[in-house]
Amino acid sequence: MKRITILLILAALLSVSAGALSIEKKSIRKIAKKTQVVNGSNYQKAMDAYDRDDLTTAALYMKKHLDKNPNDAESWAMLGGIYGEAGMSTEALKAIDRARQCRISDNDTELLNWLYFTRSGVNLQLSDTIAAIEDLNMALRYDKTDVDSYFRRANIFKRMRRFDEALVDYGMVVQYEPKEIQGYLGIGTVSGSLKDRDAAIKAYTKAIELAPDSGEPYALRAVEHYNNWDFEKAAKDVVSALELESDNTRALWILEHLKQNEDATKDLEKVFKNKAKKTKDPSWLDLIK
Repeated sequence: MKRITILLILAALLSVSAGALSIEKKSIRKIAKKTQVVNGSNYQKAMDAYDRDDLTTAALYMKKHLDKNPNDAESWAMLGGIYGEAGMSTEALKAIDRARQCRISDNDTELLNWLYFTRSGVNLQLSDTIAAIEDLNMALRYDKTDVDSYFRRANIFKRMRRFDEALVDYGMVVQYEPKEIQGYLGIGTVSGSLKDRDAAIKAYTKAIELAPDSGEPYALRAVEHYNNWDFEKAAKDVVSALELESDNTRALWILEHLKQNEDATKDLEKVFKNKAKKTKDPSWLDLIK
């Protein structure tokens, strides 16, 4: 019997986009200068435009602000973030490097952490994963509890098939944010890649507890049950996933594997017949024809 290979199965779900930079939780508002929020100022106009998702206007006014305040490290960093969100990688790196040329106190750990995290995203846009990892290492140097940086670095390690390192970073995510479902999904994916089925099932079970209305953790757990030859549990998880999301592509994909596996036929029919009987919905039987 062939087992399902799920290496990097969550790439689309968990990876950082190669297009416009996602700042994730680290909004530019995180480091906005409260003292500079003066009505009518170029800085304020930049922030207002940013809040409207008008990145072109935001960059324009932030540059005007910097023309008069060339040593404002925070604003250079923010301009880099704006360019990054707009997908203007070269301009973003220049602005962030300009911020580093300004005097930034080592005690300003929030700004330094944000700056390196933001540059890591820009380097990912440029497919420079080594530089991105170095930036994330620096970001974590300034904030050892930074879940976003652990999560982004874990995704990079996973794509590089450095699964042991990815597992450590996903572990740090759930250590500092125990209710972060993406961390458990990451642990499950990497554990599956390392063929630690029990650890993967445990992680997906935790994700289900945290997000009982999401079909994806059920679908992913079904894969591991299948790989453990526990076809009845796999079929039950497929049912749960499809009950929540009838068009869940991963659940439908696993269902096809179950249908094509002669060893799974008996359990598959049992589970789906029971579901059809309990719900009085014969369409469940149509799915296994």
